[in-house]
Amino acid sequence: MNICPCIAIILCLLLFPSAAYSEIGTNTEVKATVEYNETQPAPKDVPPLSVVNALNETLMMSPRAAAIRAQFAIARANYAAATIVPNPIIFMDRGLVAEQVMRIGPILTCEPPWKLIFRLLATKRLVAQTKIDLLTTLWQLRANTRQAYMEVVVAQETLKTLEQLYDISAKLLEVTSKRFQAGDVPELDMLKARLANTQTLVDLGVGRVRVIRARQVLNVMMGRPIHTPVNIPGLPDYTGSIRSFKLSSELSEILPSFTHLPLPLRDYIAIALDNRLELKSLDQQIKLNKINLKGAYGNSIPNPSLAFGKSTAGNPAVGPKLTAVFFTLNSESPVSNFNQGNIFLYKATGRQLQYQVGSQKNQIISQVSSAYQNLLAAREKLRVYQEHILADSYEVARLARRSYEVGQSNITSTLQAQQNNVQIRSQYLDAVLNYTQAFTALEQACGKPLQ
Repeated sequence: MNICPCIAIILCLLLFPSAAYSEIGTNTEVKATVEYNETQPAPKDVPPLSVVNALNETLMMSPRAAAIRAQFAIARANYAAATIVPNPIIFMDRGLVAEQVMRIGPILTCEPPWKLIFRLLATKRLVAQTKIDLLTTLWQLRANTRQAYMEVVVAQETLKTLEQLYDISAKLLEVTSKRFQAGDVPELDMLKARLANTQTLVDLGVGRVRVIRARQVLNVMMGRPIHTPVNIPGLPDYTGSIRSFKLSSELSEILPSFTHLPLPLRDYIAIALDNRLELKSLDQQIKLNKINLKGAYGNSIPNPSLAFGKSTAGNPAVGPKLTAVFFTLNSESPVSNFNQGNIFLYKATGRQLQYQVGSQKNQIISQVSSAYQNLLAAREKLRVYQEHILADSYEVARLARRSYEVGQSNITSTLQAQQNNVQIRSQYLDAVLNYTQAFTALEQACGKPLQ
């Protein structure tokens, strides 16, 4: 076996890997699977997914929502448990030698009808409370879906900014290379431009991964396959390149409309006090506790037990056997135990629930007030960015790049202007995310979908 050709091939693979790969690709058949590239625009046949449709699809199709709804059947099973009554007991008394008596028959525990009624009423209140608690969990799932949706929007806009920055840095690198070859600028300018272009390329890769991750998280929350294409509408461009202040129907659900002022704080507090599920749950707990207290009073009366059946006596002295019907009545006397433990427990629980209602209202007012002020601050910040900050930053960056192209400024100030422009656009996207978080917090505090 000749070893020299093998060594030569190995050296070629180590020294010229790209050439080796290209040579292998041309001479051999390569089989592979290509995954869907989620950073590409969604297909035209995929309809735009608005935030409302995403929320509705999550509540209807998500496995998490299905698991939450399935818990309601468990609560309704308590109706069957409430109808349980004591089973009859078979009684037999057999004296073979001494008494020569045999008694046989059932023992029935007689439960007063009001005990069954109180159990059914308590179960009805418990089922109503469980339903409200499950709605609270679904309401939180809805908020998580809105946050996942906005993460997709912000990730897409960030990627769009990074793509624009990469194109600008590539053009700037091309201009710098031409000026360096012409002897107009030093090599340091070309190295700075190349470094900025390389850094932008790395950030672009990270941005693409962020978009993929955000879309996958949203698909999973909605109950879709993880690689399902989604078409999330973007945000309007306020940089001045494509100036558009008119929001579409989808975008009106994300960004605020500055033509309408938000409602005053007292209106949101009134909405919260009328719709918060926590208050409705406490109301059901109070009703359940009242029913349980009445049931505790009713349970203080013991259940009597009645035994009856056939009694046969041998009558060993002189007479024949005697057969007759017997019955026995047993009843507990409520002297030391009249269910006082449960009675005092439900009374104390009722007083605590009344205080809990006041505490919950106090927390709701605090949450609504805090979310409302955060919303106003985020809304004002968005207005300033959309009115002139984004457009001014874009214009400064454009003029700085143009000034360098004609030789009126240096590379450092141009790169600084580009970085400042990207930073301002990133801050704007952070402001959009903060606004949606404040809006979601206000919506959660109100307990009702807001427009």
